Amino acid sequence: MISIMGNLENQQKLRAMIIFILRKLPSKLNRIALCKNLYYSEMHYFQKTGKSISGVDYLHIEGSPMPRHFNEIMATMVESKEVRVVPQVAPEVIEGRQIMVLRGMVFECDAPLVNALSREELRAVRMVSSTLQNEMNLETRYFPQYYQHYVQAGLFEVIPFIAFPKRPHLKFKAWSRKIYRLMWQ
Repeated sequence: MISIMGNLENQQKLRAMIIFILRKLPSKLNRIALCKNLYYSEMHYFQKTGKSISGVDYLHIEGSPMPRHFNEIMATMVESKEVRVVPQVAPEVIEGRQIMVLRGMVFECDAPLVNALSREELRAVRMVSSTLQNEMNLETRYFPQYYQHYVQAGLFEVIPFIAFPKRPHLKFKAWSRKIYRLMWQ
């Protein structure tokens, strides 16, 4: 029986990705940063294998790509105490006085890792989370094609998974030998 949130295996893999990312970057990720980490992990894995990790569709929401039924999955994870939602408070000086200001909500996770991801899937998630490490301003530097692809999708539309053409990489020595030969012939 297929539920409204998709099949159980897809939900398990998405839960495993969420738990892994939240444990790798504790107390740092809000909804936007978490969703971007999930999307870039899926796209990175898709470029290598031709299939996504969880099989879940991503929607272009105002700030980030978001997995379909993300709120429902997070609600069940909060209910089962796998994930906590914690207010992020920071000091700010206003009129010479220091006050505490609510900056938003972040996710925390102490749940044990779920063994639902293969070694290659886990490697893709680990690579993306260690590359970004909550610095979402670096997403256009490290993942420009993925960023451009989701931004170009219509608002509240499904972002299709596509394979980007691979860029040719020349080894410097081989390239310099060819130039050297051209210049001296």
